[in-house]
Amino acid sequence: MRPLTRQDLPRGISVVLAIVAGLLLGAGYAPMGIWPATIVGLGMFTWLVSGRTPWRAVGLGGAAGLAMNALTIHWVGVLGVPVAVALVVFMSLWMALLGLMVSLLTRLRMWVLLVPCAWVGVEVLSGRIPFGGFPWNRLAYTTVDQPMSGWLPWVGATGVAFLLALVAQMGLEAVRDRRNRVRAIAAATALFVVGGALKLLPHASPEQEVTIGVVQGNVNRQLHGTASYASSVTNNMLSETIFLLASTKATGGPRLDLVVWPENATDVDPLTDPTTRGLVEAAVTLAGVPIFVGAVMDGPDPTTTRQTSSIWWHPETGPGDRYDKRNLVPFGEYIPFREFLLPRLPILKQIGRQSVPGTTPGVVDAPTSAYEHLQMGDVICFELAWDDTVYDTVRGQSDIIVTQSNTNTYGGTFEVHQQLVMNRVRAMELGREVVVSTLNSISGLVDVTGAFHDSTAEFTSAHRTFTVPLRTNVNLAVVLSPWLGWVLALIGFSASGYAGVQLWRSTRSDRLPRQSPAAIGTPQ
Repeated sequence: MRPLTRQDLPRGISVVLAIVAGLLLGAGYAPMGIWPATIVGLGMFTWLVSGRTPWRAVGLGGAAGLAMNALTIHWVGVLGVPVAVALVVFMSLWMALLGLMVSLLTRLRMWVLLVPCAWVGVEVLSGRIPFGGFPWNRLAYTTVDQPMSGWLPWVGATGVAFLLALVAQMGLEAVRDRRNRVRAIAAATALFVVGGALKLLPHASPEQEVTIGVVQGNVNRQLHGTASYASSVTNNMLSETIFLLASTKATGGPRLDLVVWPENATDVDPLTDPTTRGLVEAAVTLAGVPIFVGAVMDGPDPTTTRQTSSIWWHPETGPGDRYDKRNLVPFGEYIPFREFLLPRLPILKQIGRQSVPGTTPGVVDAPTSAYEHLQMGDVICFELAWDDTVYDTVRGQSDIIVTQSNTNTYGGTFEVHQQLVMNRVRAMELGREVVVSTLNSISGLVDVTGAFHDSTAEFTSAHRTFTVPLRTNVNLAVVLSPWLGWVLALIGFSASGYAGVQLWRSTRSDRLPRQSPAAIGTPQ
C-alpha cells in the first residue's frame, strides 16, 4: 500500500470541494439519513487533504467542518444566532484538527487503517473537551438504517465509527489504485455483509416483563418563562395520565406496572411546592402504580441552583429513589465562568438558575407491586450522546431502560430526529428495549433491533402502553467500546505525530544548503 498523493488544485476549487465534502458528511445524519453520502464524504475528505501542507489541511478541514455542522446542528440557533454561530465554529475546529491529522497520515503506507483511528481520536476528544464536550455528530449515528449497524452490539458506537471510516478509505483506495482494487472492494463488502449477518442473530426472550404507560403531556411553548407555565405543564401531565388510565380500562389492556413522565414534567420542585406535589400525588393515587416523575429540583442553594432529576414516586410510600442528570449542556443548562460572562452577555439570563450535575449512575430502585426489586435505568435527554453515562445503566444492573426528554425548546428542528436516532443506536448497542418519553416531541418504544414503534406526534398530548421484557444482558460493546476508543485514539495521534516529525525532517533537509561535488576539494 502506497502513501496517498494527488495533484494540487487551485485554492478556490479546493475550498468548494471541502464544502461539498462537509455537506456529504452531514447528509447521513437525521433527518436526511442519506448514509451513502457520508461514506462518499469520508473518502472525499481524505483525498482532498492528502499531501497538503499542514496549514492548508487545517483550512480545508475547517471549511468542511463549517459546512457539515451548519447543516446538522444549526438547530441550536433557537437559543440565539450568536449561540449557533459560536457552536458551529467551535465544533468545526475539531474538523480542522482532523484535516491536519489526515494530511499527515496519508503520507504513511498504512494510511487506510490509520485515518479511521484519527476519526475516532477526534470523536473521543470532542466528546470530552471542553466542559464535558459535545459528542453529537458521531459517525455511528449515520448507520441506523444500514448493515453496519449490526456491529453496534459488539464494538459499540466507537467501533462502528472506525469501521465506517475504514470502509470509506478502502473505497478511496479502490478508486485510486487498480492493483489493490479487488482486495479493497472485497474487504469493504465483507464488513457490510458481516454487519448485516449480525443483525440476523436472535435475541433471548426473557420470561418476565413489565407493562409501562408513557404520558406525553404537551405544553404551550409560548408560555415558557411565564408564571403559568410551571402549573400548566404538570396539569397537562395529570390530565393525560387520566386519559391513559381510562383508555387502559376501556380497551381491557394489560394492567399497568408503572407510568413514566418525561423530563421537566414538573417545572418546579415537587418536594417543596405544595401545589405541584398535590398534582403528582393525585396522579399517583389515581394510577395506583408508581410514576417515574421527571422534575426540576432545587439545588444546594435553592435561590441560585437547580437540578434536573427523575423521582420514583410510589402510591404507598411517596417519593423514593431519584436520579440527577449528570451531563449538563453548557450555555443551555448552566453558564461556564458565570460570574464573568453573565454581566457581559445579558442573553444568558434566560438560562436561569445554575444547574448542578448529579454524581451517581442513572439506576434507581423502582419497586412495584409485582417486582419488589426492579431496577430502572434512566438517561435524561442529551445524556444519550455520552457513552459512559448510557453504559452505566446496564453496568448498574438495570432491568429496563427509559430515556426522558423535554425537547420543548427544540421542537420542530433537526434536534428531535437526531436524538431519536441516538435512542435507536443505544437500543442496538445495549441489546435492550428503550422506552422513549418526551414532553411534547416524539415518544415511543425502540426495540433491540433499533426499530421504533407506536410513535407519537410532536406538539400533541398523547399516551402509549408498552409491554417491555426485563433484561440483564451486558453486551460486548459496553465492555469493549470504552477502552477501544482510547486505544484507537492513541494510535491515531501517535501516528500523526510520527508523520509530522518525518515531514519536518524532510522539509528541514530540503532547506539546508548543499555543497556541489565540484566544491569539494582534494586533500593537499
